[in-house]
Amino acid sequence: MKPPKTKRSMRTISIDDTLVTELKKYQTWQKRNKLKYGANYIEQEYMITQANGKALSEFRINDIMKTITNKAKLHHISPHGLRHTHAIMLLESGADIKFVSDRLGHTNIKMTADVYLHITKKYESENITKLDRYLSN
Repeated sequence: MKPPKTKRSMRTISIDDTLVTELKKYQTWQKRNKLKYGANYIEQEYMITQANGKALSEFRINDIMKTITNKAKLHHISPHGLRHTHAIMLLESGADIKFVSDRLGHTNIKMTADVYLHITKKYESENITKLDRYLSN
């Protein structure tokens, strides 16, 4: 695995209870594998690993995601694509841009705005509606 691009890449983010539950199930699976592989289990600092504990390469992660999306008959999306989707969904749901910027590890809000705000038509539409309401009062 490659080291993070910047110091801000290493950060703690909030996650919802559903993801916490799924991660706990995954940890249980890892513990079973650790017992199964014994001394051959490779201890890692990564959450997502192969059954024997070995870290997944970025290429292997993409292969796994391609398999999953093919089985589900969905378009393939890369891990980085999921990051973009997450950011857009946050913004479209009304999340504050400062929150999104911090969550993504951007150095400033301008970077987040430049990359994401022009993408979301819903955001544009909602803001035009806000302006219309303001002008109507």
